[in-house]
Amino acid sequence: RWLQFLAGNGLHGILADDMGLGKTVQTLAHLTAEREKKPGRPSLVIAPTSVVPNWAAEVEKFAPHLKALVLQGKDRAALFSKIVKADLVLTSYPLLTQDFEILKAQDWHTLVLDEAQYIKNPKALTAKNACKLNAANRICLSGTPMENHLGELWSLMRFLMPGFLGDEKTFNTNLRKPIE
Repeated sequence: RWLQFLAGNGLHGILADDMGLGKTVQTLAHLTAEREKKPGRPSLVIAPTSVVPNWAAEVEKFAPHLKALVLQGKDRAALFSKIVKADLVLTSYPLLTQDFEILKAQDWHTLVLDEAQYIKNPKALTAKNACKLNAANRICLSGTPMENHLGELWSLMRFLMPGFLGDEKTFNTNLRKPIE
């Protein structure tokens, strides 16, 4: 319901809890509800390479009615034309960079970053590319949205709601340094 509330109000969010508490299943329930309300545009999940097969298995188990397309491996370019007919596209952070032009050209309904701490460095190409993707809704999933310092949280918020916490320098001066 919380994810539905966010989407219904044009908001984005971070779903952060310990591993194994159901972030993937909750997200699949949300994506299913969104598909039923607003069919047409696919959603995109970007996850670590080793986690993409788990997403595919969870889709098959909990949301088999979703047409999932897994973009992995050297022959994935042959699948690019199927993106528009999918309900859900699954790919990895390394492939976000390699397939960026294809992914950027698509208008996504929901964009999910699993293990969102992968974009904790705002200067990294992966973080920059994630921010440039077009999506009506954005969700970060993470067991560790902040591992080392508050700047990592700023990077996630920049992806979700650009400008909400100000620019990086202002955030560091006014919030990060005084808090840390």
